[in-house]
Formats: sequence, structure tokens, C-alpha cells
Amino acid sequence: MEKCRADVVICGENYVLSGEKSEEKIKEIAKFVDEEIRRTSKLLNCNPNYKCAVLASLNICEKLMERDELMLKLQTENYQLDNDVKHYISMWESAKRKITDLKEQMSTEVDKQSQSNEDYNKLKEQLAEMESAYFDLQMENVNLKNQLRAMDQLTGQDEI
Repeated sequence: MEKCRADVVICGENYVLSGEKSEEKIKEIAKFVDEEIRRTSKLLNCNPNYKCAVLASLNICEKLMERDELMLKLQTENYQLDNDVKHYISMWESAKRKITDLKEQMSTEVDKQSQSNEDYNKLKEQLAEMESAYFDLQMENVNLKNQLRAMDQLTGQDEI
């Protein structure tokens, strides 16, 4: 990357700075440093000097370190969230597979139930046929008993 140059003023002093950042970014950084030194000198109630520059540098460094700590904390949280997302996606996929399996089981059970209903209806029909046949046999049995009595009566009359 090409180096950019920028003319800046920090605490009334002119500087020519160069770096890989754009000229606008270099000026923005210089302005931040100028403002920090001026804020520090105002707090110390003195003109900007070497001591103000050192204290401003410490303040800037503290802010940088706090941002680094925040960045690390956010990266850790992001990593945990990524793991949580992967876990929940895994759970979701597992639940989808279970639902599919349960639908298949339900379909199988519905088929079995349908077959059972058909078998039940066939057995019910057979029972009705058997009951009808049983009734017919009972009627035939009554008729035969009546015929037997009639024959007994006839043979009993012949004997007298």
C-alpha cells in the first residue's frame, strides 16, 4: 500500500505525518491526539507541554487497552454465541429428524389401525354369519325335537 502524507497541527505545532492510512484518517488521528492533549492540559490547568503529552498518551493508551479488553470480551461472547447457534441448529436438525421418524411411525400405525379395522369388520361379519347359522341350527333343532315328539306321540299311540 502506498504511504500517504498529511500536514497536521497538534497543540499549535506543525507536523508532517505519513502512514498507510488515508490522509483524512491521519488528520482524524492527529485531531484526536490534539484534543486529548488539550483536554489534559485543561485538567492540569497548564499550557500544553511534554508532561501533558505524556499524560494524554497514558489516557489514550488506557482507552485503547479498555477497547482491547472489550474487544476480547466481545470476541469471547461471539465465540460462545457461535457455539450456541451450532448447538441449537444441531438440536433443530435432530428434532426435524425425530418429527420425520414420528410421522413415519404414525403413518405405519395408521396403516396398522386401518388393517385392524378391516380385520375387525371381517370378524364381525363372520360373527354375524355364525350367529345366523347358530340361530338356524337352533331352529332346526327345535323343529327336529318337535318332529321327534310328534313321532314319539305317534309311536306312543300305536302302542296303546
